[in-house]
Amino acid sequence: MNASVGKDKLVSFSSSSSDNSPRVKDYVGMWYEARRRCGVDDSMWFGFYEFGEPTPVWKRRSHRFSDGIGALSELLLERGHDSGALPVSRNLQKPDWRALWRTRQAIDAPVTNIKWNHLDVGQQHSQGHAPVSLLLSIEQTQQIEATAAAVGVSLTMWLLWTADRASRSILADSNSIMSWVFPVNLRGAVDCGHPRMNHSSGLMVTLARDMAPTALRAQISARFARYEHWRTWFSLNLGRYIGQLGISALYRLVKGTPGRHTGSYSNLGEWNAPHLDGIACSAPGSPAYPVSVSTVLCNKRRTFACRLHPVIGGSSERSIEFLTLWRELSCTTDALSGW
Repeated sequence: MNASVGKDKLVSFSSSSSDNSPRVKDYVGMWYEARRRCGVDDSMWFGFYEFGEPTPVWKRRSHRFSDGIGALSELLLERGHDSGALPVSRNLQKPDWRALWRTRQAIDAPVTNIKWNHLDVGQQHSQGHAPVSLLLSIEQTQQIEATAAAVGVSLTMWLLWTADRASRSILADSNSIMSWVFPVNLRGAVDCGHPRMNHSSGLMVTLARDMAPTALRAQISARFARYEHWRTWFSLNLGRYIGQLGISALYRLVKGTPGRHTGSYSNLGEWNAPHLDGIACSAPGSPAYPVSVSTVLCNKRRTFACRLHPVIGGSSERSIEFLTLWRELSCTTDALSGW
């Protein structure tokens, strides 16, 4: 099974919706506009495997106007497939200020300390390579699900943990404390005015070399209990009060230095799309968050995708190496030796 590189396929860009519904201001999107003004790409990539072809046809959508779930549903609709109601959050309880105050104490978690094998800050303005993706077989997909069940954690926890193992094996010193953005869908808990707009918040998760998958699960549960996804959401919506100029100024203050964090892990869930062999996706990434890894399940087949920013020596070849190891680690419990 060969990895596919996005640059070999058609790319298109659109900020418009496929329906004619009026859109209200996307306050989360203001942060991606701020990125764009600083020369940081805000494009999400979506690849469609079909007709038995080994490589997908790639499309792009700006994160300024939608999150991954919203953009993918819009692209599918353009292909004549209505995905129906979009998935809603499992975290529907919106905390008031009293709940935030009661849970203000930070959780006990390792502090980010990444020692990259390669870090070149001079590459921070480079946009880097197009995504690389792997389409797994139904048998491989089932094997990963069975492995996660045997470990005793959810599939998404297992895939984040194995992606972290792959990162510290290929990209950084194995003793690094890695930090990952873990997106959280808040549809159903918040109403942004249009279902495809940005409804995603997130958690910042840190992992040490000696953390087992169950420890990762416990940390994420603790962060949810502390309402960290809601604290992030309130920060992401500051544009309501300070406007685009304020968000742009704030972004320049908080965007982080190149290689400050590991990156983002995105799981867009399960989709049923007739006539497709699979769907791949990739988040934008940035110099401060140079590793973008993503997974989607479509028609019982899972895909892995990866983009590595040039500041850490990212290339299509290095991404293929990463994806191959990620798949290998996810299919067995071999990486658990020592726990």
